[in-house]
Amino acid sequence: MNHMDHMEHIQHTAAVSSIPFLEILAGFFLLGALFYCFRLYARKYITSVNGYHDRENELWHCACMMGMVSCLAPTWYGIPNMFWLITFAIGTAWYLVRAFTYGRKLPFNKQWYDFAHAAMLFGMWWMFASPVSGLFVTVVFAGYWTWFGSYYAVRLYNDFKKPHWLSFGQDTAHFVMAIVMALMMVFPMTFMGHHHNMGSQAMPDMSDMPICTSPPAQK
Repeated sequence: MNHMDHMEHIQHTAAVSSIPFLEILAGFFLLGALFYCFRLYARKYITSVNGYHDRENELWHCACMMGMVSCLAPTWYGIPNMFWLITFAIGTAWYLVRAFTYGRKLPFNKQWYDFAHAAMLFGMWWMFASPVSGLFVTVVFAGYWTWFGSYYAVRLYNDFKKPHWLSFGQDTAHFVMAIVMALMMVFPMTFMGHHHNMGSQAMPDMSDMPICTSPPAQK
């Protein structure tokens, strides 16, 4: 095998192996979405375990999980990007308003929880919008997701001291999402589901495209 054939083999192997990787991640987040759907509708059970039920929390976390599926496997259910742009913009504004209004009066809530959720939803919006790019943006978002993941890494550690499937499930979902989002910022091409779905087609310049978007239209 000459050098050119060897390079083509490596590129082909990387392209093929990357698709199952993204689909496995998408499958994990789809399970996460189902988990939060259960939490959304099982009000009595959640209240009996946690002492409260925050429907907004369950709804927006489910939206984040579904958004991750749409990003990693954009052909699975074909939701247009505009839907996610509007949804995550609303979610970001929702938690910011909540942080300064009724959220402060909820006994189970802390203001910084709402700010963290607003940042989480804004980060999801950014993945679909990518209005600007650059080293500063990468460092800021990667730093936020690293902090976010570190917080839930500690929570996961504590989960093993007093295990419960609900807390373990939510902390695992947050932790994996944070790790994937941080890696997305540092290695965006690796996680571009639309990039891998093109297969052997000619590749356009996607350096300025959002990380999360629909596959380019086939001609």
